Amino acid sequence: MIDIGQSGCTVTVSAPAKVNLTLRVIGRRADGYHDLESVVAAVDLFDRLTMRPADALVLTCQDAGIPAGDENLVVKAARLLRDACGVRSGADIRLKKNIPAGRGFGGGSSDAAAALAGLNVLWRTGRSAAELACLGARLGSDVPLFFGPTASVMRGRGERIESVAARCGWLLALAWPDHGNPTADVYAAYDRMAPAAASRPAATEILKHLDGPVRAAGPCLVNDLEPAARSVRPDGPDLRAIFERAGAPAVGMTGSGSAYFALADTEAEALRLAEAARAGGARAAVARILQQGRSKEDTP
Repeated sequence: MIDIGQSGCTVTVSAPAKVNLTLRVIGRRADGYHDLESVVAAVDLFDRLTMRPADALVLTCQDAGIPAGDENLVVKAARLLRDACGVRSGADIRLKKNIPAGRGFGGGSSDAAAALAGLNVLWRTGRSAAELACLGARLGSDVPLFFGPTASVMRGRGERIESVAARCGWLLALAWPDHGNPTADVYAAYDRMAPAAASRPAATEILKHLDGPVRAAGPCLVNDLEPAARSVRPDGPDLRAIFERAGAPAVGMTGSGSAYFALADTEAEALRLAEAARAGGARAAVARILQQGRSKEDTP
């Protein structure tokens, strides 16, 4: 899923966004986390990390809204790998953000995984993808996902990844508001709402439809966190309603929000739905689900 290139002493890594096609909350664990079951796909919206040797560990980002200090997951990943491997070298890391933060696309976790993978090459630490994924799990539940296949079933806190073999040709109109959703706030709202384990589709029901038209997949796009996410920011645009009024037959929310997606069978339809989201006051983009073994340059 993570694409690494090297030219001389420079390592570049493309870090993809993810979309939770489905997300079911199975229960709350004794450690306070929630057990999940989710069908997740990587899409061709990328952040880009460029790494060069340096005496110190320095992160810079073209997006002034992204912290570049110790609170950034890229810096945390770099320090974790350096400590685990006894590395004394530093790195000059440049992060180009294209994935909007705090919208459920997993950009921070993807960046952390990309940092581990890229620095593993730059510092020649020789860790396997499985070892890097174990390290990444210390940073966040979603980080191991990005060392796995481009489409998967994610279980537990996110650390149990099962490959999905289907090659899905769907396109997605992605839409997000100006605000993000703090994940902890959404889960706290979910716990307060105590939703019933109603007769909603299993998270894996969508696997029967990955090779078919999006209309068949529409009823399967369940996300248990959606009501909680709406309660956290009820003032935001109703992106589900905007997509549905535009005729989208398959609409879902990714992660804990605030982004939504509409599936489309054709590029023309995806472009039309993205334009409808923009007209409704959201930001939008069109993306494809990545195929295993295939990558794409990040958007300019």
